Amino acid sequence: MAFNVNAGGRATFINADNSSKPAVDDELSNQGMQQTLRLNFSPENREKLRKALDEFAKTVDRDHQQIEDRRRAMQESIEARFFDADNDGDGTIDRQEATEKLPQVARLFSQIDINQDNVISLDELVEAQARIIERRRTAEALLQAQKLQAAEAALEAQRPQTAGITKPDSKPVGNNLKKRTF
Repeated sequence: MAFNVNAGGRATFINADNSSKPAVDDELSNQGMQQTLRLNFSPENREKLRKALDEFAKTVDRDHQQIEDRRRAMQESIEARFFDADNDGDGTIDRQEATEKLPQVARLFSQIDINQDNVISLDELVEAQARIIERRRTAEALLQAQKLQAAEAALEAQRPQTAGITKPDSKPVGNNLKKRTF
């Protein structure tokens, strides 16, 4: 099986054994592209491709490491605060522990306690944090969309209004002119 890869203005065929050779002409290049488009990848091959692309994106994306570092720091912070609040060391936080050490969690205790067992596990706290972040992102996206709509409406209001204005029909020349005799 061979793949045609176009990058940097050059076309290259890549064979199943990972050897490559420059494409001879555009016709071969187009044939290779058509063959690639017609390929039916198995689910396993698609998953391998997704993983490879994900790894590639991690190596190319300059911000990826910063994002991962922030995510890791947030997780560590949640865990540290959770275990600090767990006075009896049972791996859960009850209402009393939450009230003493995590008043924000105490106020939302019933919402965070997903399984309603009157204690909060670390998993429930992490899930609640993820829901809060998702709601915040959704609200920010909605606000951004509203700002965009307002800006578009303002631009539309500044445009000359031509809707509803119709030009008078031009009258046919032949019907209205009378022949003059000299």
